[in-house]
Amino acid sequence: MKLSLFLFANLLPFLIFSEEEKLWPPRGNNRPLIAATQALWWNKDDPEARKLKARALDFAGRYAEAEKAARHALLVAPQDPEIQRILGRSLLHQGKLAQAKAALERAGQLGDPLSRSLATMLRPDRMNLGLLDPKISRALVQIQDDQGRGIGSGSFVSSNGVVLTAAHVVAGRKRVMIRNSLGQIFPAKTVCPGDFSADAVLIQTVAPSEYYLVLADHDPAPHESLTVSGFPLSIDLPLTSRGQSRAKAKDGTLSTTIPLMPGQSGSPVLNAQNQIVGLASRGSLPLLARSAPARSEAVANSALTSLWDATRQPGHFSDIRTLSKWTGRNTFFDPAVSSAEQTVLDQDFAQSEKAITQVIEKHPSDAGLLLRRALTRLALNHPNEAEADIRLAILKDPQNPEPHRFLSGLLLQTDRPALAIEEMEVAYRLDPEDADTAEGLSELYLSQGQFEKAKSPSQDATRLNPESSRAWSTLSASRLATGQLADARQAAEFATKHGPEDPRAWVQLAASLNAAHDFADAVAASETATQLAPTESRAWLNLATAYAGLDRYAEALPHAERATQLEPKNRASWSLLAALYRELDQPDNASAASAQLRSLDASTAGR
Repeated sequence: MKLSLFLFANLLPFLIFSEEEKLWPPRGNNRPLIAATQALWWNKDDPEARKLKARALDFAGRYAEAEKAARHALLVAPQDPEIQRILGRSLLHQGKLAQAKAALERAGQLGDPLSRSLATMLRPDRMNLGLLDPKISRALVQIQDDQGRGIGSGSFVSSNGVVLTAAHVVAGRKRVMIRNSLGQIFPAKTVCPGDFSADAVLIQTVAPSEYYLVLADHDPAPHESLTVSGFPLSIDLPLTSRGQSRAKAKDGTLSTTIPLMPGQSGSPVLNAQNQIVGLASRGSLPLLARSAPARSEAVANSALTSLWDATRQPGHFSDIRTLSKWTGRNTFFDPAVSSAEQTVLDQDFAQSEKAITQVIEKHPSDAGLLLRRALTRLALNHPNEAEADIRLAILKDPQNPEPHRFLSGLLLQTDRPALAIEEMEVAYRLDPEDADTAEGLSELYLSQGQFEKAKSPSQDATRLNPESSRAWSTLSASRLATGQLADARQAAEFATKHGPEDPRAWVQLAASLNAAHDFADAVAASETATQLAPTESRAWLNLATAYAGLDRYAEALPHAERATQLEPKNRASWSLLAALYRELDQPDNASAASAQLRSLDASTAGR
């Protein structure tokens, strides 16, 4: 008897883990994988066959294998943005958010605007995948359309299958499907909108749930820690975003520092007691730069309580098909309002622009709608029209820093860095306690060689968000550029501590170590960076520099060559490569590298 009890006690954690593993199963199938495997068998060096295999593994839910296959494909096609996107998605599903962000950013650099946008919104400093209380995970649901595509998130709020989600997620639809934690899909039957005053609805399903979330008794206090868990980008596991309430809820709206991604709308905003204190409604717009601001709006708890009270009235639930008739009741129930978010999921940018334009005609003073249309116009590659929308939004809401941040990103994208800095400086003055604005301004200063100016906002960024590895990396870069080698190294070490999976933190640490001539430690830091982000040219350049500093020129050479392959316009890589060829007595290669360097200098001088 004692032996059986001992075995049960020791096996119990594994039994629980096994049960939790069944939550949120992948939705892919193996048919594409079989075809991809056959194609790869016929030609192992075909980039398309390797890409097909990586994509099929990802959709089959075999994410670690998909990552390996994507990296294998990059060996023969390092400039293919689609492979980078597949790599980013496979890393995202494994919870390797910093590596996923780096892969998606690389895809954006190679010409994939969707990946660039997703990378901007992904926040490893305030997001994690999985690692969620099983009771909360079981209470969450993914909202799907009639084609099985994820359109938003929600949660059970009663044992009889009532789901809470955002009105704009389901606006205008005649069919809505609910996917629960076991992968089961149920149709929504009826919907309760309350008095149509909030971006929230209750949906009745046929799916009973033992696990559900409850409303808190009151709105959160200012600066109270909060979380949002949902399903951005149709991923199969719940992603949790962390932040705080920015102030007391006002007019039924709660302002937070929680970053949101498309698909998280309708997610519950939870306090430390795992009670619902809000409903995720709208996230901040991407900056078209390094990171989207950690800023979002939620339906306040007081408004959700009013909605719940409405269920006590007779006839409170209506047929789900009624949604398509309610588009004029409030902007939340008009599908055009949410179409900008859906463009990231559906990529139907032209339809989105048309729909938002129609809504703007009804609500011409809504600056937020102008910014949403600007986002779709950028996706359509209409930067001039997008800029006009943003400037009009500034006129309509001059004290709002959001349009200035957005305009800064657009100006930077269209090669107007000086004006981009001016707009970010305005946003910084309007919102001096925002960590992301401080971080963004510091990075802009660094990109333009204004190193002394970069130090102050980067210090503010680390003070306001000490968990951000990017903020510490930026501070390290500004210190390194101004000759503060010891302080630069210290900041870089903080960056790696707070972001051990963030390749940029290791890149910055390696650069600091190289500058201090600590080449042995620089090799170790650089190797970590190359493992985390094999397509990051600066990681390979740092590794080559460290080996060269140790007089190990033959070992440095392939890394310098790799750096020039990944970033052909990087002057420092070609300069080091030419020097290495000379040291290794390869005069012809040294001359060719020097010629490439002169070509880069000439093109820069000609601008």
